[in-house]
Amino acid sequence: MDESRLDELKKDCAEPLLHPDLEALRRAADQVSSFLLDDFAQLGNRSTGLVPTRPEMEALLREPPPEQGSDFTKVFEQFQEKIVPNSLRPSHPRFLAFVPGAPNFVSVLGDWLCSGLNFFAGLWKESPAAAEVELLVLDWFKQFLGYPSTARGVLTGGGSEANLIALVVAREQLPLSLRQRAMVYVSEHRHWSIDRAGKIIGLRPDQIRTVPLDDEYRLDPAKLKEAIALDRRWGRVPWLVTANAGATNTGTVDMLDDLADICKQHHLWLHVDAAYGWPAVLTEQGKTLLKGIERADSLTLDPHKWFAQPYDAGCVLVQRGQELVDTFTLRPEYLQDVAPDEGEVNFADQGIALTRRFRALKIWLSLKVLGVSWFRRMVEHDCQLAELAQGLLEQGPFEILSPRHLSILCFRYVPGLTAGEPSGVSRRITLSDDALDRLNRTLCARACQTGRVLLSTTQLNGKVALRLCFVNWRTTAADVEETVKLLTDMGKKLAG
Repeated sequence: MDESRLDELKKDCAEPLLHPDLEALRRAADQVSSFLLDDFAQLGNRSTGLVPTRPEMEALLREPPPEQGSDFTKVFEQFQEKIVPNSLRPSHPRFLAFVPGAPNFVSVLGDWLCSGLNFFAGLWKESPAAAEVELLVLDWFKQFLGYPSTARGVLTGGGSEANLIALVVAREQLPLSLRQRAMVYVSEHRHWSIDRAGKIIGLRPDQIRTVPLDDEYRLDPAKLKEAIALDRRWGRVPWLVTANAGATNTGTVDMLDDLADICKQHHLWLHVDAAYGWPAVLTEQGKTLLKGIERADSLTLDPHKWFAQPYDAGCVLVQRGQELVDTFTLRPEYLQDVAPDEGEVNFADQGIALTRRFRALKIWLSLKVLGVSWFRRMVEHDCQLAELAQGLLEQGPFEILSPRHLSILCFRYVPGLTAGEPSGVSRRITLSDDALDRLNRTLCARACQTGRVLLSTTQLNGKVALRLCFVNWRTTAADVEETVKLLTDMGKKLAG
């Protein structure tokens, strides 16, 4: 390259790109912080959000990419007018559908710091402090769960990624010659990400065996034993059991100690999907209910569910920690410089992602500022809300299809059902189950359309069930009363 070209390049690259200056950024940051704090304060008085159609959203937002930028204030106004109202609000105190997320605001500040600093949390040599904070947070989780200190883990994008990592680690312990005959045993109420993880790692559908539930919607240990014995007779290889510690459908916790005994006896890997229910171990009642979770070979946790963290924050823990490291460590030539020294940890060696956000920061910050007692009280508060909801529903024309487990309960509206009567009386109602199914689906949809509450449906024993899940620290008894009253009044109108 000649000298003139070099001079030209030096001149062209002498300055960084134009960017809003510090004062403009301060004004923009003030607008954002003011908006977020106002939203935080007023959310309970606002709508739970809208769900427009694709054509409606296309008409609202479709445009060619702008060649030239616009003033931040103008774009931010468009965000507030067009985007915020047209999304559901999981943080809303009456967002009771699915398993929502309702972050405490300290963790929101932590996420803001995470994005602003943009630390690379995959390699020790790029951010030792980020790695050490993640190690500390994982050790706190292990302490809560009674998990061994030798276990290792990694914060993930969510429970689906965590379940996949766990299954990959378990699969790596199987000889190649056995993998085509290996069997996975799952609950009827498993999270669908288990099936997707199985598909990703190459399992055929016939390698995933569904084990029936008992009367409390828990995986039946006796039926599991029968399935294992049957597969052995057929020349298959029983390999892995997935259990629920807080099923998405009903909140139920499988009999973890009994399942751990079976897995130990038959040399099976026990994976516990505790994405929703794991924070219950902070309470005495929850610790008893989740007894045996500390025996799992691997665990999935989701702090962005019932641990008041912003999306995304998942976690996987593996009891024999070296198995996690051995599964994912690869050292290509371009990463020779970042091999960890003794005692150092590359979290990129313990999961799928190389490039990772500093997810641990928001968890560390909120635990430090609020204390474990705040999170313990949140779990107790939400379980009390679910108990209150069940009590109020039992006073009205509702049949409880699955009583409160942790902070979830399932029920349906039954016209003419008298308060206090046993649920079996619904069999005397003239409406068929099909008609009741249609009625309850419509009731759920109409209630959600009001913008006052969000709930979801599921199916239990072939019946459509309305479902409430309480994981929000800001939900109150008044929110529960409003929800039950709305369902009662709307149900009467629909039935009439």
